[in-house]
Amino acid sequence: MSKIMNSLILCLILCSTVIYSGCISNQTEEKKVTELTDIDQHIITKVSVRNGMSGDLSTTNDRVKIEKLISQLDRYSLEEKGNQEPMFGYRYSLKFYSGSSKISKIVIVDSKIMQVDEVYYDVINSPLDLVTIDKLVDSM
Repeated sequence: MSKIMNSLILCLILCSTVIYSGCISNQTEEKKVTELTDIDQHIITKVSVRNGMSGDLSTTNDRVKIEKLISQLDRYSLEEKGNQEPMFGYRYSLKFYSGSSKISKIVIVDSKIMQVDEVYYDVINSPLDLVTIDKLVDSM
């Protein structure tokens, strides 16, 4: 009887481990903008912003404005979208430079989708605060 009980307990532990492992492997990893790009590893000296709604282009070299923008973008957790088909239209296209070298390109498609260096991500913890981003961009 104890052999059957031990075998049953071992089988239950094995099944639980397999199910738990499967659940963990299906979880996707959340990332922040600075984890997906090199913008935190370089001194960003310039940001150019294209407004996708008006076509206006603005550029800033102001370190304070650049840091505020990076900080705002880094507040959100991103999860890679399963569907990577191209999307048309966007709110802002942001290019980050160190000197004359482009470091990264971030496209804000809407409040729930961003494209970071050609890869689409869902904004998962809360929608982007587009009002704050609008104010930051308008100040450039």
